[in-house]
Amino acid sequence: MTQPGPSAPPKQPKQPESNNSTRTLLRVFMLLLLGTLLASNFPLPWKVLGLIFGLASVTVGVLALVGLVKQKAPAVLRVSTTVGLVASLFLTLGLGAAILLWPVTERYEDCTSRALTSQAQRECEDGLRNLDGFFNQ
Repeated sequence: MTQPGPSAPPKQPKQPESNNSTRTLLRVFMLLLLGTLLASNFPLPWKVLGLIFGLASVTVGVLALVGLVKQKAPAVLRVSTTVGLVASLFLTLGLGAAILLWPVTERYEDCTSRALTSQAQRECEDGLRNLDGFFNQ
């Protein structure tokens, strides 16, 4: 008679592990989105940091949304993640445009830092709309 060997532990579904990774992705996404939002207000050389945060938040947000869809998470969570992803995308595009138009952004930031009156602020905004500094290179 043969002795039965130790039985193998029952296989557990990968659901909890997948849930944990999606939760982690959501937390990282929210932190990156917050970093993008804060860094978008930095002066020009530091706006590049916001762009990096933005690109990372878009990437992590897409991964988190895919995980939520695969897990059939509640609709509220999927919709709020989608809204955050859209916000992150718009922030990233805005930061990218500000960096691509570096001379215009630099001139606008210098102008607003010196503007003391509302008239001076309007002149700075007019200069931004006319892309002052971009075609004068």
